[in-house]
Amino acid sequence: METTMTDKPQIINNVHAATLIGTGLSSYFMNEKRPKTALIPAVAGSGLLLLSKNLEKGDQTMAHVAVGITGLLLAQTLRSFLQAAVPNAETEAKFDTATLNRRKLMFGLMSTTGIAALATYIGGFIEKRRNS
Repeated sequence: METTMTDKPQIINNVHAATLIGTGLSSYFMNEKRPKTALIPAVAGSGLLLLSKNLEKGDQTMAHVAVGITGLLLAQTLRSFLQAAVPNAETEAKFDTATLNRRKLMFGLMSTTGIAALATYIGGFIEKRRNS
């Protein structure tokens, strides 16, 4: 039997968690104001990392928790990415070009791995349903 990514959701979960932790901490330390909200992805990523062992064991409850956390974060990171990528007058007044570019990069990375994780989780759920 061939192994697919949906058979090992903990791999993309770990990648997404590491991205959240890295971008959250980077955003926090790169901003002189040290905004506490920049730590939200790092905390959430740490939580997802803690769920990886349960995902590896096939714990469906924890898989649903991971999907929920990932989905909520994805909604927010996509929103923030779009605000930086297509800024309105208020956003342009609030952030300089360098900050907007940094926000595009950070939120773009988090969104990309979030989409990949969500797709993997959902693909795994569909595959399990078909095979049962």
